[in-house]
Amino acid sequence: MKWLRSYNQFVESVSFDLSSSSLDLMESIGIWHDALLSSISAKEEDIFDAFSLPEDMFSGKLDLDFLESSVEFVNSLSSIGLKKSAMQSSEDYQTFLNKPCRFMFVYKADRNELEEPEYVVFQSWNDSSGQWEQAELYSVNDKVSKFYDKLTSKTVEISDGDENYIYQTSNGSDWTLQNSDKENDVYKKSFRKEEMQKLISDRGVRLSII
Repeated sequence: MKWLRSYNQFVESVSFDLSSSSLDLMESIGIWHDALLSSISAKEEDIFDAFSLPEDMFSGKLDLDFLESSVEFVNSLSSIGLKKSAMQSSEDYQTFLNKPCRFMFVYKADRNELEEPEYVVFQSWNDSSGQWEQAELYSVNDKVSKFYDKLTSKTVEISDGDENYIYQTSNGSDWTLQNSDKENDVYKKSFRKEEMQKLISDRGVRLSII
């Protein structure tokens, strides 16, 4: 068992001084799946022990495509009072992940999927091999809404002189000013991606990803 490194250790609260360098906005806001898991304080678990899976039946088959349709997997969960959700893919969302992932939440059998899950079975893509990594199991120790927020939204803080402007996006293309009281002729209520990129490049500001 191991705890994932704390969220703050990942490249999430990073500042860039653009007064002497340029930055590709979309490249800078990408995140790795470790940061996604850290948002729910995920703790890695042994999937065989946690779900009472027979190793001879499931060894080498820890793939979400297989687990999604496996009657034996569903029965193993049911025998210990658990149930699974449908598999979801990051490719079904507008996300900021640096590589695709897919995941399946596991709940207590008497809970609905609007309540908090007990576990997430998580699988990430390996660019080198061109295949999915083996699925891994994590216990969920924080609100799953944070997982989806991290998956689908991003916030940056622009420091320009003595003023700070906070913008958020849920798709990477449209950015909205969060501290709207600071709206002015330069820092408008909303920007398209290209406008946002030009703004930070032209003004040589400090950009913090938060």
